[in-house]
Amino acid sequence: MIPEPTIDMGDLLPASATRRRITGDTQFMFQFYKPCIHFYAPSEQTATYMNKDMLYQSLVVALHGCPLLFGRIKVNGRDKSVWIEYDPRDCNLPTLEFQHLDTTTYEYFKQEGFSYSAARDKGLAMPIPDGTISAAEGMKQRRRQPMLMVKVSYLADGGVAIFNMSNHVAFDGNAVFSFLAHWAECNRRIGSGQLQADAMCKLAIPRELQTYVTSLVDTVADTDDNDSRSNSSMDHNSIWEEGGLAEISVSATKTPEEIKALINKRVPDGERIRSCVFSLPLAKLSALSQQVRNSGMVGPDERVSTNSVLTAFVCQCIARASTEAQTYAAGDWTVFQTMDMRRALGLPPGGLGSPVILAECQATYAEMACTPASNPLHFALVAKRIRQSINKYSRDYLQHGMRWMNRAYAQLARDGVDAPWQRFWFTALNTNRRAVGLSCMDRIPVYGADFGAGRPAMARSINPRPNYVISFPGPPASSAAGNNNGSSSSGGGCDYSELHLYVSLESRAMEALMADKSWSALCALICSES
Repeated sequence: MIPEPTIDMGDLLPASATRRRITGDTQFMFQFYKPCIHFYAPSEQTATYMNKDMLYQSLVVALHGCPLLFGRIKVNGRDKSVWIEYDPRDCNLPTLEFQHLDTTTYEYFKQEGFSYSAARDKGLAMPIPDGTISAAEGMKQRRRQPMLMVKVSYLADGGVAIFNMSNHVAFDGNAVFSFLAHWAECNRRIGSGQLQADAMCKLAIPRELQTYVTSLVDTVADTDDNDSRSNSSMDHNSIWEEGGLAEISVSATKTPEEIKALINKRVPDGERIRSCVFSLPLAKLSALSQQVRNSGMVGPDERVSTNSVLTAFVCQCIARASTEAQTYAAGDWTVFQTMDMRRALGLPPGGLGSPVILAECQATYAEMACTPASNPLHFALVAKRIRQSINKYSRDYLQHGMRWMNRAYAQLARDGVDAPWQRFWFTALNTNRRAVGLSCMDRIPVYGADFGAGRPAMARSINPRPNYVISFPGPPASSAAGNNNGSSSSGGGCDYSELHLYVSLESRAMEALMADKSWSALCALICSES
């Protein structure tokens, strides 16, 4: 291994300081590092376009337009507000490592279903640090945690694997994959002679990476100076009695450790959480969507998206499996789908940050116990209800909730509560509840990183959260450069034929899910992660 502990930016370090406030925004709830590995098949172009020098040079150029990736997390000692702050005099440089594996091949990982755990065991992945913002951030830098970490592995048969990991507080999934696509474009331009690596120049930054959307905390700030609720002498209990969004909880009395224990279901002795990746052909999902449209439950002017149909199917199957395995008692379920709040708030879709809400609805035990085949009307009703739950999130509803979060956060800070950013959580992620949901990532450029040797043959990540399924696009139909799986910067549609579902459940529930006939009729196991 040839370690490169930090990236030498030379003269390309951004000159202007920048900062983005993240408290008062649901983004600060996601304090973790999200890893992904892209696998590239062996080809003649790999050695030409993906050699160490060219990847290093193009990453330097790509980073020039993304100053927050050089930032540090800072905490204001007075009001406990949290910022990502880039200062050219005190930058937090990303890391880049290279290694050559003499015996491990691309073909090996292909046979293993490109399993993340197999890649980790072979040394392709980096250790994942704790992304939790500490109370000491900004006052004492206890450890250096780059916002971006990359590791490039050259495999014995000519294949390449690129591991990347970013702090989710700085870059959500859409932003990080847009950055990888931008880095890849810089690499192609350098390889073709269209861009000089040592010049003070850069390509136009994709809108997903632009920082003009700074934070919801500014967009929905309380501007009424006469509002007594913002006065520091306000009744201590009034903010908690007022209430905010039902989807978000906060505790003024429990410690972060107590909250963690409260919202994480204890796995019985002898049990474990099992994670698997399944494939679901788009043709089969399209048939399910057509079934919902033909059910008579959806009016001519109503729209139930494919993602809502997917959420209904996945959540029904997991609820049945969990009940059959007795990991949860029979009963009604909370069903949720992630939703980007920017559209409802009238904000541009680009910009950094991830202002998401978990759009919740309720489904009865009878509705969740059936299958699309056994009770098509119940299935269509659940899919319709999921879509309606998204439609209810109006601008006014979300602004009210965000203002409440801002005031609740300020009250915690005034009361001297330590690390107030760790006192909020999404209620649907409480695994002690019967709650299950889906995050659809099929419209982001997961496979957009063509460095000049073709697009990746596979992208693989991990999802350790029980009952919270993540949907990735499957691999592209071809490795040829083209659109980026439907990203806004690609200007085109999608060219993949299947979705990859990342599912984590207690092992008994996972066994029941894989034995479920409705699930196995549509979904096939790709790999099981350790």
